Amino acid sequence: MADAKLIKTLLDIGLNEKEARVYLAALSLGPTSILKLADEAGIKRTTVYSVLEALRLMGLITVELRGFKRRYVASPPSALRSLLFNRLATFDDSIGDFMTIYNMAGGGSVIRHYQGLAATRGLYEELLASVRAFEPYCVLTDLAKWQSLEPTFFKSFVKRRARKSLKIRILSTHSKLALARQMQDREHGAQVRILPKNMTVNTNLVITPHYLAFHQLVPPFDAILLNNKSVIGVQMEMFNALWQSSMPDKLAASRTSRPR
Repeated sequence: MADAKLIKTLLDIGLNEKEARVYLAALSLGPTSILKLADEAGIKRTTVYSVLEALRLMGLITVELRGFKRRYVASPPSALRSLLFNRLATFDDSIGDFMTIYNMAGGGSVIRHYQGLAATRGLYEELLASVRAFEPYCVLTDLAKWQSLEPTFFKSFVKRRARKSLKIRILSTHSKLALARQMQDREHGAQVRILPKNMTVNTNLVITPHYLAFHQLVPPFDAILLNNKSVIGVQMEMFNALWQSSMPDKLAASRTSRPR
């Protein structure tokens, strides 16, 4: 049962079944020979040679020379993380090419509905994949509520978003997190302004040149993604007006401290 679970994990990472079985066999045997690997993995010896070469190219197998004998050694399981990271990096490099041929729905305006927190991760990934460097990314939100929904995912999302060099502007309700983010706006690649203390926001609104997204910050946490250019334009104008009427805390502080 344990082996079946581990094999499934390796298949999910991208190994095929023979590669997964040989890697697990090498992990359990330690430095070993082709013959023992083939026997432990239940694969023909002639097949194991090509499987080992594939694993070696992935960085999951190394070869030791002991005199005239060759021994095959599995890399530690942490190497699987590196393999996965490299594959994700390759995917990230190609995502722009995928997006150029991506047809959201064959033309026209489309509304997508995402139900539940797990589904909304896909919404944020789509938003992030669709924007290019120096494009606007505007948010009206309650940062404290938003980040508390899925702290690990959203912290990672913020860091990945910052690396895209977007023109990020965030209007957030007043909270300790929002104030901290305002002080760290360069680190997060965003300008943050704080809304009046008596204002409540229960929806995370995201506006980009390509999409308009509404994500509920209270149960049932559903979200909607819209690609209508006219609606996006109107929402962007409204956001700009609200942005201009809001005042950065630093400026507000300097004005209140100015002698009368």
